[in-house]
This record gives sequence, structure tokens and C-alpha cells, in this order.
Amino acid sequence: GQRRFNSSPLFQRSFKFSGRRNWNAAKDLQRYRRHYPDLKDPETDEEEDMWNLSFYKNEIAFMPHGLHIEDLLESWWNNYEVLEENHSYIQWLFPLREHGMNFRAKPLTCQEIEALRKSEEVMERFIRAYRLMLRFYGIILVNQETGELERAENWAERFLNLNRFSHNNLRITRILKCLGEMGYEHYQVHLVKFFLTETLINETLPNVKRSALDYFLFTIRSKRKRRELVHYAWQHYKPRGSFVWGPHDKLLKYRPRSTKSKLHQKAENKQESPGRKIDDSVEEGQNRSLEEEQKAGDAADLQTEANKKDTREEISECVSKGGDDDKTSLAQQEKDCNSEAEVQDATENDCTKESKKRKLDANIADNIKSGLLKSPSDIEKISSNLEECAIDAE
Repeated sequence: GQRRFNSSPLFQRSFKFSGRRNWNAAKDLQRYRRHYPDLKDPETDEEEDMWNLSFYKNEIAFMPHGLHIEDLLESWWNNYEVLEENHSYIQWLFPLREHGMNFRAKPLTCQEIEALRKSEEVMERFIRAYRLMLRFYGIILVNQETGELERAENWAERFLNLNRFSHNNLRITRILKCLGEMGYEHYQVHLVKFFLTETLINETLPNVKRSALDYFLFTIRSKRKRRELVHYAWQHYKPRGSFVWGPHDKLLKYRPRSTKSKLHQKAENKQESPGRKIDDSVEEGQNRSLEEEQKAGDAADLQTEANKKDTREEISECVSKGGDDDKTSLAQQEKDCNSEAEVQDATENDCTKESKKRKLDANIADNIKSGLLKSPSDIEKISSNLEECAIDAE
């Protein structure tokens, strides 16, 4: 049975990661991030033409053959079967400025977005709708102010469903886009990072991995936040040499803002100490910080392996209750198909007068010659045009 599953089209498709980037997805998401520059809203000032606003005000039911939003939010809270099998409601709960599969749903307009965001009644229902779908996926919103998330108690069961039915990946992309339209960009960041963690570190959602990298990651409109998430994905992607969602030379040099602020604070502390040169203290603080990061990363890897073991055991226990079909779904856990081509940190040169930049550039050149880094020319040119992979140090 395992051999038959390994030869199935679904299994084979889940392993086609290396060396290819979905540029159609990239262009589509660039259009979204630029607020659809090619779209023109119909000229109307009539609130009665705002179908999405009327739905969220509980004035009309979703179409076709739907419910009013209050009935939906109350009666479908734990009805996972209906949430899975009904395909008409999602475009009403999370409307976008683009058409979807339900042609009875109405695309958003800029006027509608403004009206929806101004209404406390609507926004309260919107958060309830977000909680509803998170619960369906095995996630809970633990902090409504920040958007912080964590696994729900029944996460193993719900993750199993998410791995089995790929149309939910499209739904999650829609939810992420709608969060951005409604002014909840901070919610977007937490949701994307949650899926990157589960797919790349915990390896609990192998069939969501491709969507998380091609789609979820690039719904983030903030360049700074998007760069941080690309860097986070690159740090945990295996094999790292096959990462195609950003140029490796820039990712190698990039430091998230949180890391930079720590380095800056250490430099200031050193500057206040007597008898030391400012430049030496800054460089020494940077070197120590990078060494500490490496040690912390090694410890995190050990902890991650322990967490993976516990996670697999919990999913296995959940699957054993569901019969042979669920056991087959569990077999979709991905394996790393190549040895990891790690990009090593720049080593210190004995010559203290040599700048940090020169040492880093020399190390990158060595890695490229040895085959550890792919030439970024093609990827970087296209990526730069899409404003997605500008990872230059700030």
C-alpha cells in the first residue's frame, strides 16, 4: 500500500519543489499588493448596490441557497463537514476585488471596503468569521489585538483534513488577501508565519508547503515584513540550496530588524565603556551576536527534532482512530530528497583591517564557485521586477 501511494500523482506532485518558481502566482499577488491598478470600480453611490456590505449587515443571505451571516456564524461553528463541503460561503465571508468560482458572489469595490471598515458591527462579525475558519483549520486566535495564533486542541485531526483537501489552500489565500483589504495586515503576518512553521519546521502540513511559499508568503504588502518572512522561510527550508523564493547572496547578508536593534544596542553599551575604540567594540559586538545566533540555532534544531517526533506520534494516534484512509493520508509527510546544501556564515579573517563587507563578499564568491549557491541572476532579475526579493540589508 505504501508503494502504491508513493507512485500516485498526488505524492509525486508534492515533491516537485526544487528549481522552479510559480511566476504566475507571483504576478497575481503583485497585482493584489498594488491594489489592482488595472481595475476600475463601477460608478455608484448607492449603498443598496453594495452586496457584500448588505451581507455583513445581516440583511441578505449569501447566494446561492445560503444563510444570513448570523445564522452561519452560530450554526456552523462546529460543523466541519458543512464547512468542508459547501463551496459558496467562502467568497461572501472573505470578499475580494476579483471574481472567484462562485459567480453569484459580488467582487468588492473600494467604496465597499471603506464602508465595511467603518462599521463596528461589520468588523465584529468579520473577526468572528476569521475565528470560525481558523477553528476549522485547527488554529485559535489567542490575542485579538496582535493576531497571535496557536494550535487548537484538535489540531491533529484538522491538520489531517487540511492535508487531504487541497482546495483549502485556495481558501487560505483568499482569507489572507481579505485580511489585508480589511486593514488586518498584522493578522496576515501571524497566519503566514504559523503555516511556515508548521510546513518547514514541524513538517505537519506537507501538502500546504508549496502554497505557503508561492502564495501565502507574498500576500504581505509590507516590504519589511515580507522580507523578514522570506528570510525566515529560507532559514528553515531544506535543502537550503534549492530555495528559489529569494536570491541567496542577499538572504545571506540580511538581518531582521530585531537582530539589528540588538547589535545596535550592544554597540552603544560598548561605546560607553572607557578605554575601547568605538569601531572595535561594534565589530566585536556583532561577532559575538552572530556566534550566539549560531549556537541558539543549533539548540533550536535539536529541540525541533524532538518536537517533530512528538508531533508525528500525536498525528499517528489521531490517524489510528480513523481507519486505513487516514493512515494513507499520513504517508504524505514529506522527506528531504537531497542532502542539505547549507550556506555557511562568513569566517573571520586574521587581518583586522579587512572590512566585514569584504569578508562576506569573499565568502559568497567561494560558495558560488563550490556550487553551494545558485547563480541568482535570472531569479533576481525577475524577482526584482516583481518587488518580491529585494532583501538588501537596511
